[in-house]
Amino acid sequence: MVKYSKPLMAGFALALAASTVHAQDLAAGKKLYVDNCQRCHSAKGQGGVGVKLAGDAAYWEFDAFKKAVLMGVDDGGKTLKKPMPLFAKVGLTVPKGEIPTDAELQDIQAYIVTFGPKK
Repeated sequence: MVKYSKPLMAGFALALAASTVHAQDLAAGKKLYVDNCQRCHSAKGQGGVGVKLAGDAAYWEFDAFKKAVLMGVDDGGKTLKKPMPLFAKVGLTVPKGEIPTDAELQDIQAYIVTFGPKK
């Protein structure tokens, strides 16, 4: 019988649990993205009215992503161009007027990662 260390087994259990949660996060992230981001950033984050997200914003540190969505400041400290809404002030389109939580923003960012690899 092969014996595994407790840290190895704990890490495996944590990874397994995270993968289950991740699938739920992707579904929530997709809904939030479609309802609030897609019309400007396109179905797969290629850009349009809004900037390209695929291969870029998905890979920012979470705090930078949150600042961009809530305050309109990118990962380099530059103010994002209009018409990017400041979701900290106006809230989401759906659900209307609600300020997105960290969990919702993480769900959106996790969904954006599915658009493609980091460039």
